[in-house]
Amino acid sequence: MQHLDCEVLVIGGGVTGIAAATAAARSGVKTILIEAKPFVGGNATTGLCLHNYITKLGRQVVFGMAQEIVDRLIKMGGAVGHIPYGDFVHSVTPVDGELFRVLSTQLLAEAGVTVLYGTNVIGVEAEGGKIQSVQLGVKGGVRTVRAKTYIDASGDADVAVMAGANYRKGDKETGKMQPVSMVLRCFGTNNQAIADAIAVRQPAMATRADHPVPFPVYFNGAFSQWNDIIRENNIFPNEDHKVFFNTVWPNHINVNTSAVVGVDGTDPLALSRATVELTDQIYRISQFLKDHVPGFEDAYFVPSVFAGVRETRNIEGLYEINDEDVNSGRKFEDTIGQICFPVDIHDPDTGQAYFYQIGDDGAFDIPLRSMIPKGLSNVLVAGRCISATSYAHGATRNMAPCLVMGEGAGVAAALAVKDNVDIPELNVPKLQECLEERGVFLGDRERRVKQVNR
Repeated sequence: MQHLDCEVLVIGGGVTGIAAATAAARSGVKTILIEAKPFVGGNATTGLCLHNYITKLGRQVVFGMAQEIVDRLIKMGGAVGHIPYGDFVHSVTPVDGELFRVLSTQLLAEAGVTVLYGTNVIGVEAEGGKIQSVQLGVKGGVRTVRAKTYIDASGDADVAVMAGANYRKGDKETGKMQPVSMVLRCFGTNNQAIADAIAVRQPAMATRADHPVPFPVYFNGAFSQWNDIIRENNIFPNEDHKVFFNTVWPNHINVNTSAVVGVDGTDPLALSRATVELTDQIYRISQFLKDHVPGFEDAYFVPSVFAGVRETRNIEGLYEINDEDVNSGRKFEDTIGQICFPVDIHDPDTGQAYFYQIGDDGAFDIPLRSMIPKGLSNVLVAGRCISATSYAHGATRNMAPCLVMGEGAGVAAALAVKDNVDIPELNVPKLQECLEERGVFLGDRERRVKQVNR
């Protein structure tokens, strides 16, 4: 494997990358996906919810491949659908992380995507605003891949930046980034007892084919009643620490509450140190849960295999999604899909989570222009590193939006190849027609035209 050639190269096999690569290959172009880890699926493999398909007003706006994944996971026993919650979100979509990984692998194989695992981009050759090739570090040395169109789904905009794209990292004023975390997976739990002890409101309840009795699948709470113990054992950097639980099983639950602040996720040494700290923190949390929180008495615990990074680079695109776009629920003429999860910001200093609702009807559009780096003509950026302000990034970074962006990028890249045009010159109405044929929801066209022209 000295050289590889393809039509679309996707960098990154998280939720964004699997959607992008699958969509491109289904569109009939030769597609390669490269992933640094020995598996695909990214943060969804930790068991985190696929936030969010349904607006605060109860209208589903995320469909397409994102919905296909949920439908197939339900059949596999790895999802329970969109479950009403009624707190900071209308509904939640929990999934099983291991089955998500299995399904991701299946989707790529069915579509005919060539997947290279354990592979890192170590260099980019670019000329005249176009990437000519990328260099990969693989077992046995350095190899080259050439493509016509590139999709950067790395999460950190690694390839776009290597090719010369400008970017912002963290908050525009301070440079601070949201903390990194590690999900704690807990087995042998009594989930109803946990919810009774810590939930701040009625949990989201669901059933499954093999368990017809409703059980809690999502709830959030705080460790306020154990502040003294938490302070004494230095488990969290603040009191009244928030905690989020989700599952699709009655006796297995995921706990999302760890945090390490002040970490630059693009710095391998900083991220490595954070991984050590998070692994230790997760162990201390597990012992605290077992000793003090009802429902964990007989549990055993497994930390996720990697740290989750919320925020690093955001490219400078042809358009930057801004705060007002989110607060007004803005619609765009070049939309490729919608986002309806509220702005979710974990304080860079404390790790505490805060949520801010999207305005108007509870959804805003993702403009294709926000995925096109300024100065690059054969590259799309998809996922949490698209062009967005730090505040807007709190909504765009989540997994349902990443699935939407991935599918949109995959179809757009394939269309650019077939029509032999640069990405900025794409026929957007034709792209939108292709997306709608695949079941992607692009909103009310008449309403969109009225909004963009006002």
